[in-house]
Amino acid sequence: MKTGSSKLFCLVLFVSLSAVPAFSDSNTVALESIILDNFDGTPYTVDGEEYKYTWKVSGSKFSTKTDTQTFPIISPVSTGPQALTRQKEGIKSIGIQGSFDRNGYNWIDIYPTLADGDGQPAEIPLQGRTRVIDVWVWGSNLNYNMEAYIRDNRGIIHSVPLGNLKYTGWRNLRSDVPSGIPMISTVLPRSTDDTKFVKFRLWTSPGERSYIDLKRDINGKITEIIPFYVYIAQLKVLADIYESVYDGDELAYPKNTEKLWADAGTGTDAGAGAGAGAGAN
Repeated sequence: MKTGSSKLFCLVLFVSLSAVPAFSDSNTVALESIILDNFDGTPYTVDGEEYKYTWKVSGSKFSTKTDTQTFPIISPVSTGPQALTRQKEGIKSIGIQGSFDRNGYNWIDIYPTLADGDGQPAEIPLQGRTRVIDVWVWGSNLNYNMEAYIRDNRGIIHSVPLGNLKYTGWRNLRSDVPSGIPMISTVLPRSTDDTKFVKFRLWTSPGERSYIDLKRDINGKITEIIPFYVYIAQLKVLADIYESVYDGDELAYPKNTEKLWADAGTGTDAGAGAGAGAGAN
């Protein structure tokens, strides 16, 4: 290559590289581990607001019903994995009892409600861009599968597989959240940033039993159903909470916008100058 051509190539390359920003939102991350619920009454705080949840369950069509019990059953329990109990006393979990009248693709939904609410499902708001869902689960060593459901900022719900429960003892189930799930709005203010944790879903496998055992009397009549058990401890996420800093970034947050306009009033006249200008026309 001739010297002149070489200098021209270097100049073009320099200009091209100079046009690329030194910092880019897509390449900048600030990962933070955020506990959504410890199941011990500790509130979850988002933008200064505290949320406390009570967890409920619902089952699919063939959930077992007896004269004394209706499955599934849920209750807070005083137990947890050693990884957590070594760190803190008074660890709590949620315990689920399940049973179905027949094998198949049965399911149990485990969902949050507001502790001081009306018992209706209350989705947990997620901060930033959720990268990983992390939860401790104890199962009955049955071939069941567990999923988490997330609502993106367009209102569409996505399932995230957490794994199979055919193991013994507690296990930390972690799953990457697909990068294609939209979580941050590009339109300001970010009024559509509404990504939320919706629920867990537990699936039974068709070839696996749908309860642990039965007890019968001498005539063969079923007197007791021994359910399967699942315990869930410390639901948390790993999230990228990085936000760009720029002139006017405070106007990107809906709460700031609401306060700004509440202070400004709701009239149609923006001031004497605007009114005078409109009258002159």
